[in-house]
Amino acid sequence: MEFIPIAEESLGVRSVAAYLTTGDVNILLDPGISLAPKRYGLPPHPAEVERAKQLRKELEQHVKDANILFISHYHRDHYTVPYSSIYMATDEKSYLRIYPEKKILMKAPHDLNYSQRTRYKELLKALEKVKCLKEHADGVETVIGGTRISVSKPLPHGPDNSKTGTVIALTIEEDHKLVFAPDIQGPMSEQTLNHLLKAKPQTLVLGGPPIYLTNAFTPEQLHLSKKNLLKILNIPTLETLVITHHALRQANWREELQEVFTEAKNKKINITTYAELLGREEELLESIRNKLYKEHPPPREYKQIFKHRENI
Repeated sequence: MEFIPIAEESLGVRSVAAYLTTGDVNILLDPGISLAPKRYGLPPHPAEVERAKQLRKELEQHVKDANILFISHYHRDHYTVPYSSIYMATDEKSYLRIYPEKKILMKAPHDLNYSQRTRYKELLKALEKVKCLKEHADGVETVIGGTRISVSKPLPHGPDNSKTGTVIALTIEEDHKLVFAPDIQGPMSEQTLNHLLKAKPQTLVLGGPPIYLTNAFTPEQLHLSKKNLLKILNIPTLETLVITHHALRQANWREELQEVFTEAKNKKINITTYAELLGREEELLESIRNKLYKEHPPPREYKQIFKHRENI
């Protein structure tokens, strides 16, 4: 089994896209890329826009070898939208370079919030033009050769009863057991924590605590998120913990999670990031957007490109 990161906050964009290959299947996980429309009151810096374009090309290169796509939910950094957007580095035909001739394991719509359900319908309509096999994956389990693929039942996108809906996690088991659990925010939910403890992975790719969202979550919720992440380290089989996404939208995320790093070291569990797995330095571009504008100011007219609705 090989897990190859493609795009994520440590690489300069919002995403958890990755390519996973076993002896039997090639899976592209959450094939989306996005940029925060606003951070520190500022639109994406040109460096972020260029990085999104670069990683979009890498995503489209990897998808050529994939036979399965997995979509955990319908936030726009987790799938490729069927329209042009500067935020997602897409043109009108980008989705036609992602979905054709693939089996798509996708989140079912029944428990999505309004915005995600709308995006799901929009994607489904676009896929009518595409030859592909679509399957609602919630709770599905299948075996292909020597590879077992298991999809969780819906898990909260963050806390229990989250207004942002639910996500599905993916377990791949061959010679190694890996769980891909995006956007669980810690986990912040006891339901999600129990699912991961029961899964007993050797490698866990996990959406970390949303430590930058102090206006959206109470101190108690953020504390619970970190506390549950510490409990994850009690999984007896765990060798590698890949922390992703929300946690890395704050530049000092390692300091915020220092207790987790210390405990992991004591238990000989390797905590890493997408960037480190690729042998690269972390470039948390969103978290330093204000610094980028100060040190590398774009032309005055630059911000005008974000005022057009078609670029959203």
